[in-house]
Amino acid sequence: MKIRRGVILASLACCLASALAFADGIPITGTAYEGFATTYGDFNITGPGLSLYQALPFGPSFIGSCNVGGVCNFSFGLTVSGASFCSYCLFYDSGSLGHTQAELLVPSLTFTGSALYTGATSMSVPMTVSGTIVGYQLINCSSDGTGCSLGPQVFTIHISGKGTGQFTMTPLGATATIVGVSINFTGIATTTPEPISLVLTGTGLAGILIKKKLARRV
Repeated sequence: MKIRRGVILASLACCLASALAFADGIPITGTAYEGFATTYGDFNITGPGLSLYQALPFGPSFIGSCNVGGVCNFSFGLTVSGASFCSYCLFYDSGSLGHTQAELLVPSLTFTGSALYTGATSMSVPMTVSGTIVGYQLINCSSDGTGCSLGPQVFTIHISGKGTGQFTMTPLGATATIVGVSINFTGIATTTPEPISLVLTGTGLAGILIKKKLARRV
């Protein structure tokens, strides 16, 4: 009996420690791309139990302009409307949070940064990132992934972090076109509702039930 009780308590302690480790959010690393005439906003964000991926085709050939000798606003956003998802939605994005899967991601991320532009063909700019990524299921898809309809929302991920954006520039006289950007960043992801609170609640309930069972057996 003592051995079983010890094993149970050790297991509960392990689960509680694991839960508390992410009580303040899920640590993440990520990359994002915009422009280059190839993408409207690609990203790849990963963390323990979390994977968010988007690779939209095509995209703008430039994302802004800058005056030589001035402080340039290098901020940009990755935003896609859930109502405007393509009829061939599958294969361009996907996400998972624990065992929950999403076939469509709707991001609303803002990358913020500014720097003095001296006329170079590339710029490294410190950036912050914040916003949300909402995951949906898709329904009524054909076997080739076309004709999908928007299904239920399965999670909302809140992203915050910081990193460095590498901007590609095309100088022309006193101004330059910002052709595109790639950024690497780290940060924290939280969820609505937070699964960690469910884990803690479940752990607490399990502890109460086990304590009652042990009390009856002693």
